[in-house]
Amino acid sequence: MMIKHKIALQALLLVLAVFAYQVAKAYNSFPLGTLSVISAALLLTLILQKTKRIFFKAFAVFTLAFIILQNSWWRAAIFDDRVFLPFIILLIAPTLFAVIRRENPIWALVACFVPAGVAVGVINLTISLVDMSSAEEAIASPVVYSPIALGLTLSYVCRGLAPPYEYKPETTGAIGFGICFLVSGICIYNYSFYFIEGAEVLFNLVASFSLYAVILCCFAFNDKAQLSVGEVMAKAGLFTCLLGAVSMVTLYTATVAVGDPREIGPQLAMSQLIMLYGALVIIAASACGVRPSTDRELITRDWHITEAYVFISLVVFPPLTLLEQMSRP
Repeated sequence: MMIKHKIALQALLLVLAVFAYQVAKAYNSFPLGTLSVISAALLLTLILQKTKRIFFKAFAVFTLAFIILQNSWWRAAIFDDRVFLPFIILLIAPTLFAVIRRENPIWALVACFVPAGVAVGVINLTISLVDMSSAEEAIASPVVYSPIALGLTLSYVCRGLAPPYEYKPETTGAIGFGICFLVSGICIYNYSFYFIEGAEVLFNLVASFSLYAVILCCFAFNDKAQLSVGEVMAKAGLFTCLLGAVSMVTLYTATVAVGDPREIGPQLAMSQLIMLYGALVIIAASACGVRPSTDRELITRDWHITEAYVFISLVVFPPLTLLEQMSRP
């Protein structure tokens, strides 16, 4: 009974907070309006937390989404066709695989959000590097960084809606992984074919052989751990992403002396494609249900991928600093 009385009192205070907001709005009192909104939000949080947990989670996610999306610049960057569309396309494989296995797809999607953001960012960065013809074009656009921001945001938001983390080590056969990789590849190929001009640059023989070499090494040194096919491919995808980052920094330092952006771009694009192929392998492995044994290890994996991509993009294709922006005519 005491709990019910406490909830009733909180509900009454919530009504008073809403009334105070209306009064502040009528008298154009910004301090009172801000205080009433904060009070109403805190009271609503307490009420939902002690009643229906699912409603509390939905309220928390909705509040975060509202705060983020109220910024018009953020909305424009996230819902750009070059960001949102390929990002959603890359999530088809994990969603379909979970539906076929009659499983909750939330953790499979969480494991795919960051690699999908890296893959989309790499595509946009690669197209920009290849098409770059002058030094003025060597300035990063939002479509280079917003995909990874979208992936990180969704990965943390969806953790609040996901059930407790569980990973049951299962032997993932080559057929299951191959199907998921094929679905992801077909989806991204169709997107690039219909929406990207000059999409043939996304298919590179050297980058493909680099991925193949990393996969060979991972299987060759799997004699002690005896990991499943999916687990080996997941590690190979991560190592391939790191290889792409290291090779891109190396090539950049070697080719920057040329001074001609038209010569530098294609060379760097090849290293970017190595990272793209590695990200697609990680997505396919995660779609099969392969992920680290704990959520902390999954977070660590995502941060390694994020650091690799952000590092090379900031080195090679950075945005203008505030001082440079103010100095422009």
